[in-house]
Amino acid sequence: MVLDLDLFRTDKGGDPDVIRSNEIKRFRGTKLVDLVVEADENWRKARFRADHLNKVKNLCSKAIAKRIKDNEDSPDCEITIFKGVLERLDSLADVDLQPLSIAQLKSLSCFIDEEIKTNAASLIELESIRQHHLYEIGNLLHPDVPISKDEEDNLIIRTFGKSDFRKPLSHVDLVVMVDGFDGERGSMVAGGRGYFLKGPLVFLEQAIINLALRMLDERGYTTLYTPFFMR
Repeated sequence: MVLDLDLFRTDKGGDPDVIRSNEIKRFRGTKLVDLVVEADENWRKARFRADHLNKVKNLCSKAIAKRIKDNEDSPDCEITIFKGVLERLDSLADVDLQPLSIAQLKSLSCFIDEEIKTNAASLIELESIRQHHLYEIGNLLHPDVPISKDEEDNLIIRTFGKSDFRKPLSHVDLVVMVDGFDGERGSMVAGGRGYFLKGPLVFLEQAIINLALRMLDERGYTTLYTPFFMR
């Protein structure tokens, strides 16, 4: 599960230091947290700029439409004023557009279109970077989780009954215990590693085969047998 981005945003009640501490408890560095915070801050700035550019674009369209409707137009303002408008693009307001002519407003609108495209590409790139690093950050550990690189410090929460240890048996031990195979005669017939299944293991194998066939039949498969030769 990926962490909520609000956990990285202090203005949303998050605390990146908590996540940094969590990464340290996982015996990892805090660089990923810093990269997510940086990418997210830049993404939010780009998102804010996108909204502002769209707003200024609409202001230009409305100003052009109003002047055409009222049959009014201003002469081209000085080039230095127009350049100043372009430089203040990220803080433009309606009052800043008043000195501009219709031609200059159209030029400004085209310039804004290019800025919107560039900003949109930046948004996509920043989101990709942010998500890439975000996926690498671990979930928050429960306060009761012991901090350790291995299982040596695992805590025993509770036990039930009497704990005893029995040596695990191999599959060879198990088939010998139930008298379920004949290795001596099997090796004589099929070679050194050959064996015959017998007794309970024959029934077990047939039961597994029948279970598998029944499950496949219930799922719509058609059961077939190998071909027979007939006279």
